[in-house]
Amino acid sequence: MIVSLLRTARLVIPLAVFCFLAPVLLAQASLEKLVAAYPNNPEVLNSYGIELAGRGDLTGAISVWRRALDFDRNNVHLYNNIGSALKRLGHDEHAYAWYAAALQIKPVYWTYYNLAILYRDRGQVKDARWALDQSLRLNPQFTQAIEMRERIGTATQVASAIQQKVKVPEGFPASALVSGAEVGKSAVAQSHSVSKAPAALVKPKMAAVQKTARPGVSRPGPIATDSGGQVFLTFDGGATDAGFASIVDSLRRYGVRCTFFLTGKFAEKYPEKCRRLLAEGHEIANHSMSHPNMKNFSKDKIAAELEAAEQAFVKVLGRRGAPFFRFPFGAQNKKVEQIVEELGYHPVYWHIDTIDWREDPVNTIISRVDNKLRRNAVILMHLGSKNGAAALDRILDIITGRGYTLARLSDLDAAQLAALP
Repeated sequence: MIVSLLRTARLVIPLAVFCFLAPVLLAQASLEKLVAAYPNNPEVLNSYGIELAGRGDLTGAISVWRRALDFDRNNVHLYNNIGSALKRLGHDEHAYAWYAAALQIKPVYWTYYNLAILYRDRGQVKDARWALDQSLRLNPQFTQAIEMRERIGTATQVASAIQQKVKVPEGFPASALVSGAEVGKSAVAQSHSVSKAPAALVKPKMAAVQKTARPGVSRPGPIATDSGGQVFLTFDGGATDAGFASIVDSLRRYGVRCTFFLTGKFAEKYPEKCRRLLAEGHEIANHSMSHPNMKNFSKDKIAAELEAAEQAFVKVLGRRGAPFFRFPFGAQNKKVEQIVEELGYHPVYWHIDTIDWREDPVNTIISRVDNKLRRNAVILMHLGSKNGAAALDRILDIITGRGYTLARLSDLDAAQLAALP
């Protein structure tokens, strides 16, 4: 009897396993066939990415969703999916950048909910409540948000939370907020509109990633199996051109194009050198006209400095600079950053300061890059540094040797722009 039961089990168990797995395998095969048949269809790619994520292949899913974005840049669901996958992989800062980019495109209640999870898991209960309030303003019946609001211990009822004015985390873009007129609209239809040209994104405070802690920033590691990524080598030019020839020659040998932040006075003093930069594929961005400390400048004074530099660029180059701005000395605060954004620029700080202007030993300059290099790092060097110029070849070897690709800031997509320092 026992032997008979064992024989029956040997037949039944494999059959049951097959019956369970067959629909899953068929569904996977069907999706793979659809992707092969419609490789440029973002909806098909999105579904396939969800399938991969469900199987635990998060990096594969991210790759598929990023490919889908090539065909539908404004699909907020793709941004949400990538952000959620990155969070599951432990890369909160990158996840935040994708959520924030999604909100810049279109405020959606589910994005705010994902942002609330991220804030909650980082111990930022106050900011999590804010994000939940925003989610509930779009969809007051959103059960998951209501339940999370209760779990994190708020004493405010959801009904009154929807009516009250919530405190926005510092620096969050006004374009991503929900207006009172949008309360109660259908979350399924999501028919509310947003500005076609939202304000440039400024990151809110996040635990361990505070702007007041410059120049250091949290350093999320690269995604597993992710080979290299982009790194942004930037040069400031304001005083002299002592390292110019060597720097530009090195960049040409390595086939690298970079972003140069130049003052208007530098352009006026070295017009041929500036024209050479453009001729070799680099881009020139604004570093003010005369390199003053602008931390306490008024809006009019900041506008005058930036516009004077632009006019110098037009005179020398026949065009205005790229829409990026670096504050002289890195002296900035949220007030002046916002002013610069209102003027149409994206302020850019840095992750790695080589301090090459101090003319430290070449090996010291190299080690500053070597020790802190990571994906999406913005590196600061100076055209006036002879030792920085001497270190550049080795720095380029280190960057490219780790599989990173050097790029200009204008090569960034929306999510990467959101993650700039």
